[in-house]
Amino acid sequence: IVAEAGAPLQMVQEAADAADLLFGVDIGARGTATVGGNIATNAGGIRVLRYGMYRAQVLGLEAVLADGSVLTSLKGLPKDNSGYDLNQLFIGSEGTLGVVTRACLRLHPKPVTEVNAFCALPSLDAAIALLALLRHKLGPLLSAYEVNFAPLYGAMVAGMDAPAPLPVGAPVYVLAEIQGSEPDRDSDRFAAVLMQAVEDGVVEDVVVSQSPREFRALWAVREDANRFLFSVKGLIGVDISIPLARMGAFLREAEAAIKAVDRDADIYVFGHLGDGNLHYQVGTVDPAAAYDIVYRGVAAAGGGVSAEHGIGLDKKQWLHLARSDAEIAAMRRLKAAFDPNNILNAGRVFDLASADSASEGVPG
Repeated sequence: IVAEAGAPLQMVQEAADAADLLFGVDIGARGTATVGGNIATNAGGIRVLRYGMYRAQVLGLEAVLADGSVLTSLKGLPKDNSGYDLNQLFIGSEGTLGVVTRACLRLHPKPVTEVNAFCALPSLDAAIALLALLRHKLGPLLSAYEVNFAPLYGAMVAGMDAPAPLPVGAPVYVLAEIQGSEPDRDSDRFAAVLMQAVEDGVVEDVVVSQSPREFRALWAVREDANRFLFSVKGLIGVDISIPLARMGAFLREAEAAIKAVDRDADIYVFGHLGDGNLHYQVGTVDPAAAYDIVYRGVAAAGGGVSAEHGIGLDKKQWLHLARSDAEIAAMRRLKAAFDPNNILNAGRVFDLASADSASEGVPG
């Protein structure tokens, strides 16, 4: 499908659905997020586990460069190694290399089966173990794996109009989803793995959707996290990626360090556990200290300071924690080559140094 940059994600999804197909990216802001914006930030969302980031959905694009020239590559060829793949340069570049005007997007077969389950678990380690079990037993059927930690879930439930799917009290909650093409087998396979997890003590409690209405209701619980957080004034939020093996230690150390600075700080964590992406929200009297603690903790854990939201203006000072001096210098040289007068989204991602300092690899 070819879409213009201003088309909302939801419009792309609906067009795909009308053709009995599926677009692989979905995010909560589907009604307002645009194709161009999604490309600029290399958006992820809830089904990266199955379909990959936005980069994996782009078969070609059209972009206007700083000098007014237009690059057009909308053939939609899955294989085309004819020289450099210039399309990939613009994806995730936050509009600093060119203005994307159109994109040819990959569509997928529409799943026949869609089932989700909401699980209560005794620990993050158990949630990671369940993820490994589901991937081992179900393979590509597993399409989403979302996590919600107890402080956020408890606060959400207190303000929910509808009954909560599971009572508060567990340390960790997970929403797992499968998409398949064999309705006679998919649901039973999913349920069997979940029951095995319950018997093994990995899962404390679970509810599995039995209808499209229940499926939507469980996803609504996940989206309630965003609604609750938007209602809380003064929160700062970071979008980070952490290796699963180091996530538990990172969370413990970050919370202890933040509480040492502000013992009354509120910490809410949720996100896309299936791909290691957490949304970490803090309500504190010392936001600067919280940012410093979290981002330096992410770097120490071998993670990324931006999983899917981009760097923009606010995260420039932290870019060096995730990228080497050589990488940042290479980015500067690329920016200088495409936009020598620095007229495209100037000041985003990094400050464009002089050509001499960029070539010398001076860090930003």
